[in-house]
Amino acid sequence: SSCGPMPKRRGPQCDVAAFDSILDGVRSIYMTKVRPLEEQSLVQHFHYPLLADCDFEARPMVLLVGQYSVGKTSFIRYLLESDFPGMHVGPEPTTDRFQAIMYGAAARELPGNALASNPDTPFYELSRCFGNAFLSKFSGCEVPSLFARGCTLIDTPGVLSGRKQTEDRLYSYEDVVRWFAPRADLILLMFDAHKVDISDEFKRVIEVLQGHDDKVRVVMNKADSLSPEELLRVNSALSWSLSRILRSPESRRVYVGSFWERPLRHGNFLNPLFESEAVALLTDLAAVPRNCTVGRINALVARTRRVRVQALLLQHLRAEMPKVGSKDRKQRELIAGIEDVFYAVMKRHNLPAGDFPDVSKFRHTLATSEACRDFAKFKKLDPRSLDALEAILSTDVAQLMERFDAIPGGGLAPAATEASPSPSVHAGGAPVAVPPMDPWAAASPAAAQAKEAAAASTPTPADPWSHPPPGGTDPWSTQSLGAALPESEPNRRGAGGGGGAGSAVLDGLFGVGSAGAAQSRSPSCAGPAPAAPAAPAPSAAWVVSATEKARYDSIFQQMAPDGGRASGAKVAPVLRRSGLPNDALKAIWSLCDVGGAGSLDADWFSVAMHLAMRSKKGEPLPQVLPPEYVPPSAR
Repeated sequence: SSCGPMPKRRGPQCDVAAFDSILDGVRSIYMTKVRPLEEQSLVQHFHYPLLADCDFEARPMVLLVGQYSVGKTSFIRYLLESDFPGMHVGPEPTTDRFQAIMYGAAARELPGNALASNPDTPFYELSRCFGNAFLSKFSGCEVPSLFARGCTLIDTPGVLSGRKQTEDRLYSYEDVVRWFAPRADLILLMFDAHKVDISDEFKRVIEVLQGHDDKVRVVMNKADSLSPEELLRVNSALSWSLSRILRSPESRRVYVGSFWERPLRHGNFLNPLFESEAVALLTDLAAVPRNCTVGRINALVARTRRVRVQALLLQHLRAEMPKVGSKDRKQRELIAGIEDVFYAVMKRHNLPAGDFPDVSKFRHTLATSEACRDFAKFKKLDPRSLDALEAILSTDVAQLMERFDAIPGGGLAPAATEASPSPSVHAGGAPVAVPPMDPWAAASPAAAQAKEAAAASTPTPADPWSHPPPGGTDPWSTQSLGAALPESEPNRRGAGGGGGAGSAVLDGLFGVGSAGAAQSRSPSCAGPAPAAPAAPAPSAAWVVSATEKARYDSIFQQMAPDGGRASGAKVAPVLRRSGLPNDALKAIWSLCDVGGAGSLDADWFSVAMHLAMRSKKGEPLPQVLPPEYVPPSAR
């Protein structure tokens, strides 16, 4: 039987530039406080490469890894909604190179040597790490895709079996994946539903991804070609195989579906499940810029803690070396007893055991690395460097998170839902192909023109809440707090009723525990409209504190004000988050919209927020605005 119409969801839109200032802060802290100590402590020899400016300037990166013919390239085409230069699709191992797909004004292919020679790209270190043998199998391209505007996609060759993987390739596949893994913000581990067996070569590649479990997403592609019974068995087999490689006490989430531009096969009653899985995966991809920012902050903390341990370990080894006598014998003794060194440093500096590296790998590097030939030549540790690391963990990261939390919606605007066939829906027995959902897609120009025409044909009253609009919906009418916010409001709630990060910020501000929070205990304020405020003395202190003003200004700017003013349609959803009664909200608007312009500037918006906060605490709203409430700019 065919599936009935299912709601089609436009993927969440992203403000990719919303986090630039936070990433600049992360870069500044790393470059001034962390990287100098990483260089001194030889972190690049023991753990991971050092970061450069280009690693922070680059767009978020999504790495796709899998065996050949699992649909990696087709999935990228599905996301971009178009072909891209250098693309090859086929049942045989067609993709024979690593390819970076980036945003550009026009489609063009870029040779790998050119990309790796440009210090402004995140691929600059590839030439130094792998040389021409790899660069001849690396390329890039630019495409004018809205999806590519949000992140860079890395397509990889399929993992082969036997000597074709280990010998015929002139570079180490595992080492290249190891280089990309810490730089990627999301790693898609893709499987074909018809061949979920994991070869020894693929197992080694997956093991390289250990330590990046929070980034890994497992995708089972081409699932619509299996019967439900087969799919159940295949999914169980895949989960069991992965549990033996990516060891974790929790069962790993597997996205099941068919991720390409063609419609799903007709007659499978699991098609609605596949559609919901596609929406979930695309939503996860749309959150990459936001998660990238969180990941960069987390990586800063992880690197800070790791380099602190590394510096103290090398300092201890340096101090244990004799001034005279056989240094080689003492060095061999220290390497053999490295567990005792770990324990001594942990106890002396009161460090958690989880911050220490793997003992066997650390011992191997000490014994084989040319940089560790003489422990006595390790550089002396400056105590001020450790103080700087402590300041990062105690102060700097907290300030970055405060700025991050001040971005309403976390840079995300949940998807709108509209009743239309999904890509797999069959209308009248014929497949209906629908373009793939683009998490960064904006409204179409035709829709925007229709919206502007409708707005121009409808007179706007001075008070947008004094009369209901033609549709019969009053912005202050009783309704669920999960109602959709205006199209221009960044703090939108999802069509499914779930609140985004911006909703959580406002909920915390107003003290609302959930979208279904109880109404405020503020008394009813129905009655005649408030009178104009009394003229205050120019020197009177404003009731809105500087801290409040900064917080409210941040919210005001996220509403995308027009000419420095936010309309009632934009202000209403924000104030409605307070849960105040409708008559109280109308009274607040009347008190602040003094000129009857139907909009508020940043100062009057701060007054409105201040009144809402006081009303939430049970204080009555004034009938006449007190003089100290009038912003200095309006006096």
